[in-house]
Amino acid sequence: LVGAECAADEGGAVRQGQDLLGAGAQAVLIKGGHASGPRSTDILLRSNQEPIRFDTPRLAAWMRGTGCMLASVIAAHLAKAHPLEDSARKGKLFVFERLQEHAAE
Repeated sequence: LVGAECAADEGGAVRQGQDLLGAGAQAVLIKGGHASGPRSTDILLRSNQEPIRFDTPRLAAWMRGTGCMLASVIAAHLAKAHPLEDSARKGKLFVFERLQEHAAE
């Protein structure tokens, strides 16, 4: 969306997210699920606000559709008039719990 290669690190991803905000987006959620390391960190960016990090342990489990699942949970909470930050946090936790269940199978 920003006309650049995928960011190689968190700083690059945040810069790309800020570019999207500059192009008119009201908020950007940067997903960290495909990054490496022991933690999976998603970052919520909004204009004129500090980034908000949602952090969980990285699990060895892999499932298709986690991005769509996350977006659906966030949308459902927003439809119930929950604030964006709470909706994103609940979405991250929901996906993490599903991955935990999948890893236990």
